[in-house]
Amino acid sequence: MSDVKSDAGNPDRRRYHSPKRAQAALERRRRMRAAAEQLFMRAGYEPTTMLSIAAEAGVAEKTLYLAYPSKAALLSEIIRVGVRGGEGDQPLTRRAPWTDMLAAASVPEVVARFAAAGAALMSRAARVLWLGEANAASDGQLQEARTRAHTNIRTDMREFAAALAERGALAPGLDLEQAAAILFATCANETMFLRLTDECGWTPDQYAKLIEKLVTGLLLAPDPRAA
Repeated sequence: MSDVKSDAGNPDRRRYHSPKRAQAALERRRRMRAAAEQLFMRAGYEPTTMLSIAAEAGVAEKTLYLAYPSKAALLSEIIRVGVRGGEGDQPLTRRAPWTDMLAAASVPEVVARFAAAGAALMSRAARVLWLGEANAASDGQLQEARTRAHTNIRTDMREFAAALAERGALAPGLDLEQAAAILFATCANETMFLRLTDECGWTPDQYAKLIEKLVTGLLLAPDPRAA
């Protein structure tokens, strides 16, 4: 008679967690994402196969599919991590750069931090954002992810506009929806960032200064320092 006991009656064994194993799994996911991003940029999204990504990452194709059930899910995760600036489920607006920005002492400082955070986000994620936009029309899953992302971005921009409104800084006659739409179109536009940096030779700092001027000129009351 075997003396091997079932885990069914041993909840402690079922809850066993190995930090070393979890870290290895995280590193493997990062390696798969890095391989996919490199191949997407080099060969294009559609021509790149899950098999080629697995080979580039040094994992079995089955391992890749267990982590990411589709190519669209993989690109969506690359975009999500890039936008958030790190792992984890915490959204961008609950992370330190955004919360610190909203807590800034003055309206000009809030705007400057918003512009700097946007430049940092675009620096790390503009190319994969563009890739998702460019292929959404031909991939239903990417299109759904794009729609959700745009909704979330507009919500974030509305939150920023509300923070300005609470300080009495929005231009007269400009409501939150209008302000959010302007921010969405100008400050969350990866194509504008890439044209300025890749084609015109701008630095991210120059881009941040432009965003700061756009927000100040299009959204703010004439003298935000009086707010």
